[in-house]
Amino acid sequence: MSVTTTNTSGETVILDAQRIERCIQRIARQLLEDHHEAARLVISAIDGQGTVLADRIAIALRSITQNEVLRCTLILDKDAPLDHPVRVADVKGADFDLSLLNGSVVIVVDDVLNSGRTLLHAVAHLLPSRPGHVGTCVLVDRIHRRFPVRADYVGKSLSTNLKSHIDVRLSGTGVDEAVLMA
Repeated sequence: MSVTTTNTSGETVILDAQRIERCIQRIARQLLEDHHEAARLVISAIDGQGTVLADRIAIALRSITQNEVLRCTLILDKDAPLDHPVRVADVKGADFDLSLLNGSVVIVVDDVLNSGRTLLHAVAHLLPSRPGHVGTCVLVDRIHRRFPVRADYVGKSLSTNLKSHIDVRLSGTGVDEAVLMA
């Protein structure tokens, strides 16, 4: 059963801090179950809230496996991904060694899957590095596809209208939450 509440701003809270943490733990366990034989798992974030989510998934994975877990961040222009270069950085901001993706399990993480465009461009950028497997992970899947992309690991699926907006807040001074703004 899914329970939603309204926060002090009048937004509908679809995931509160406790449910977000449960989603992260469940996703980490699903990843490990699916890829327990992988020597290396690379958690690759889409810059923004995807970075915070990927950090938390990587921490959860490291607490339950001895497999190597690496983290990198894809820095791209979400509005015009073809018009600007994509950069892959390590957690300290230096260029990530893309040769580490060769043969590895790579999971691309973002906060919300809406049209699929951002995930599609992120995955396309990583494919020349010859990963052994590529998967996608999002906290909220809105189910509004314009591109042939799906999330392999999802915290919450939610069917909304196209005018609605999902805002995932995982960092900063406020409380962790995902909210629906109509």
